Amino acid sequence: MGRLHIASILTSLTALGVVSCGTATPPSHAAPVAHLEHATFSPGHDAEGTTNESAPKEPSKDAALDWVRAQLPTGGHAERNADGILVVTHEVQAKETAISIAKAYLPLSDIYLAPDLAATITKESHSLKVGATITIPEPVQVAYGTPEEERMPWPADKKLRAIYLGGRDALGTWESTLDHMAARGMNMVILDAKEYMGGMTYASKVDVAVRTGATKGALIPDLARAIRFAHKRGVLVSMRIACFHDPLSAEKAPELSIKGSWGGPYPIGWLDPGDAKAQQYIFDLVDESLSMGADEINLDYIRYPVQGGLGNADFHLKDTGRTTTGVIRDFARAVHGMTQKHKTPLSLDIFGVTAIGTQQDIDGLGQDIGMLGPEVEALMPMVYPSHYGKGFYGWEIPGNHPEIVGIGTKAAIAKLNGKTDGAVIRPWVQASNWNTPDYSPKYLHDECTSGEQAGGAGWAMWNPGGFYGDAWRAFEPKK
Repeated sequence: MGRLHIASILTSLTALGVVSCGTATPPSHAAPVAHLEHATFSPGHDAEGTTNESAPKEPSKDAALDWVRAQLPTGGHAERNADGILVVTHEVQAKETAISIAKAYLPLSDIYLAPDLAATITKESHSLKVGATITIPEPVQVAYGTPEEERMPWPADKKLRAIYLGGRDALGTWESTLDHMAARGMNMVILDAKEYMGGMTYASKVDVAVRTGATKGALIPDLARAIRFAHKRGVLVSMRIACFHDPLSAEKAPELSIKGSWGGPYPIGWLDPGDAKAQQYIFDLVDESLSMGADEINLDYIRYPVQGGLGNADFHLKDTGRTTTGVIRDFARAVHGMTQKHKTPLSLDIFGVTAIGTQQDIDGLGQDIGMLGPEVEALMPMVYPSHYGKGFYGWEIPGNHPEIVGIGTKAAIAKLNGKTDGAVIRPWVQASNWNTPDYSPKYLHDECTSGEQAGGAGWAMWNPGGFYGDAWRAFEPKK
């Protein structure tokens, strides 16, 4: 069997323009809680069900209607019609347009995007003149709960069949993608929170994100609402945070950066995994994602850099008596403490070489499966066949062998050291044709099958551009 060198993986990853699960050019919740649904109580009955005429009459309660009324903008009105359907109307105010009205009512509508809601308002309304009364299309019929109430748990078998999406994918194609997934029994989206280059996909309030400009151009206007639309389809949302590869913050917040032997920032675009301030930035983002209703936290780039040219980098390991694997383990443990308080699972993306490579490779990355397993709910090895060098297992083109997913998954499970109370292994599979001449929908299906047959708890598809037409063809809709 050909030895897998970490250098060969990095060469492949560099050619692809993506290291770990990142991409160099990165190309709220479950069905609303039942106890808040419209309910009309009829007091005045005794314990045996007979009418107690002397009991005082209480006013009927309608939690959903009361909730909607509390959210209405100026000019809004809400009532139930004769059929019990909640109807929202609006009296047009001065200088209002279809789009301004749509933006004001978007949180109260089951139409996802403001332009779509505006188009429907225009189509269905006879007039948008000041004083005209219009009906708001598709108003919500139940009150939303808190993120804690609406958070969705893992399925009992712990099998998550996921796809990765970037921030732009939570816009116009969000609902259609979720519909495709739900139809095929795919039950999780791994959605960017902080991207590979350091940008945020939503308007984070975390100090470092704001002062470094990471929130500029954030594409998701309401992350909690995006999560809610996924939940309506039974799809969980795992928020992916690229931890320590962060060129933006390394430049704009140099106190978080890896330091050189001279004491200044080391210019490779990485935060120091062992630095307390760099770690606190990630802690704050984890806390924020949890507050938005994330069903899982996914940490990527939770490792040390391993590219060349690190000879003058000072990670402050020797002088503090720490090791790379110990730093990463302790960091994961700290994040896990946060997620456990919210009863939310934590998953980590790890290099495929951690399952099949040498101890030297493992120490370089700081990712030791045996040490990390007890600290999280899922480890996600990136066992993309395309990323293995010529000669691996004697194959001329390893990328043509989807069974590599199963080989890596089985090896990762073995390195858990039999700790049944630790993490499950959920492998990443490639959903693109890079370095894979034989790639096809069948190939993608075979990757997933290989991982599950090797003991993997589901899988996660990675396509840097968020294109999953092959996935829809690989898996037929369930009847």
